Order: sequence, then structure tokens, then C-alpha cells
Amino acid sequence: MDEPRAAGSHADRWLSIFAAIGAICAVAISLYQAQLAREQQRASAWPYIAQSNSYVPGKPYTRQVENVGVGPARVRSFEVRVDGKPVRNWYAAVTALTGREEPGLVYSSFGRGSVLPPGARTVLLELRDEPVAGAFSSAAQARLETIVCYCSIYDECWLDGPADGEPVSVPACPAADPAVFGG
Repeated sequence: MDEPRAAGSHADRWLSIFAAIGAICAVAISLYQAQLAREQQRASAWPYIAQSNSYVPGKPYTRQVENVGVGPARVRSFEVRVDGKPVRNWYAAVTALTGREEPGLVYSSFGRGSVLPPGARTVLLELRDEPVAGAFSSAAQARLETIVCYCSIYDECWLDGPADGEPVSVPACPAADPAVFGG
């Protein structure tokens, strides 16, 4: 009589082992799917700031930023450098690059706390005076650098500007120094 019970007990053990393996696999698959869903959410809120210049002789010079990503860009810091050195404002940058004391510039407030929605473009600087615009455009190509650090709504951050090419992922944006650039 012990033989049928032993055979049944082996079958029960095997069924229990297979059930445990199945449960472990189901948990692993659920965790993997949750991870994929989180990555998809992050990708659906990914900002991407592109910086550009526009100048055609006889027209104003403009420097702008645009969020070409799919999520809002939360600006954490913005810096303008001339010849590798930070300047305090656009007036100082234009004066340093053109030698003009009254450059006649129009600029936007852009820096820590700014949010650029997807598809939005902000003109950072506009120079309407032709001689100033031409001189600035020529000098800016080699001597002007704008650096913006921005984050997604998930606090993933990127630094754009210190080198040509793609924005670089950073663990966090450097603290903005209000004495460095104030508009």
C-alpha cells in the first residue's frame, strides 16, 4: 500500500516545484514589464534643447533655443561665455565681441526656473543694427559659447553647449551662480 502513496507524493512534489517555477517566472516577467513601462514613460517625457543662430546680411542676428523633444525642459542653469570666460549679461557679451558700447540689443529672460515646453522656441538675443549684427555674428562663431543645463520631469538632466554635438547626460545640473549671468 505504500507504493501508490509514494508515487502520488512524488507527483505532488513535482507539481509543487513546477508551480513554484511558474510563479517565479510570472513575477520576473511582471518586473520586466514594469521596467519597460517606466522606460517608455521616461522616453515620452524626454526634452531635447537645440541651440541655433540666424543671420543674413541686412536682417537681424538672432540666437535661440528650441525644445525639439517630446517633454518639457526645466532649465537649471544657463551661462554665456566669451573667449571661454563667463560674462554677466548679453550687453557684456555683445560689447566684448563687437567693441560697441551701445549695441542696441533685445534679449529674453532665460535661465534657472525657465520651462521650455515641447516645440517651443525662445529667442535669447536679437541684434537689429546691421553693423553690430554682422560683427557679432562673425565673432560669435569662434568666441561665443552658451551653455544650458536642463532636466526632464523625471529629473534626468543634460548639459548642452560646452562642445559641438549632442547634449551630454549628467547626474545633476551644476548650481547656477546668479553673479555669472543675469540676463
